Amino acid sequence: MQAQLEILQGYVGDMLAVEREIHQAFSRQKHDEHTRKFAAAGQLIGRIEDTVDRHIKELETCLRQIDGEESAVRKAVGAVTGFAGGLFDKLRLNDKVSRMMRDDYTALCFATVCYEMLHTTALAARNHEVAELALSHLKAYAPFIMQMADVIPEVLIDELSSEGKIVADHRVAEDAVRNTHSAWEHSAAH
Repeated sequence: MQAQLEILQGYVGDMLAVEREIHQAFSRQKHDEHTRKFAAAGQLIGRIEDTVDRHIKELETCLRQIDGEESAVRKAVGAVTGFAGGLFDKLRLNDKVSRMMRDDYTALCFATVCYEMLHTTALAARNHEVAELALSHLKAYAPFIMQMADVIPEVLIDELSSEGKIVADHRVAEDAVRNTHSAWEHSAAH
C-alpha cells in the first residue's frame, strides 16, 4: 500500500510540474502584444491560464492530502522536464501567434495524456479522489484543445495576409475548421 501511495504521489507531483511549466508559457502569452491583436486567441489564452491556475492550486492541495511533500515536486520536475522541457522551451514568445497557439495545442495535448496516466494510476491505486481530480482536469482541457484548433486557421490567415503572402480569404479558415472537424468525426466513427 505504501508503494502505491508513493507512485501516486510521484504522478501527482509530475502533473503539478507540467501545469507549472504550462502556466509560465500561458502567462507570458496572455500579456504579449502580438496575442492582443487577435481577440479570440487572446481571450482563449486568458481562459486557459485561469484554468491552469486552478489546476495548480488543486494539485497542490491534492499532493498535501496524500502526504506528498514539495520535495516530490522537485524530483518530478527533473523527470518531466526531460521531455516537457524541450516542448515548453518552444512555448516562447515570437511574433507568430499561430505558432504560439500550435505549441500551446501541443502542450495541452501533452497535459491531457499526463492526466490520463494520473487517472489510470489513481484508479489502480483505488484512490477515487485523485482519479476524479485527474479526470476533471482532463475534461477541462479537452474543449480548449478543440477551441484552439478552431482559432488557429483564422489567426494564420490573418498573419499570412498581413505579410502579403496570401489574399485574406476567411472562407479558407472556415473550410479548414470544417475539414478538421470532419476528420475528427470520421476518426471517432471508426
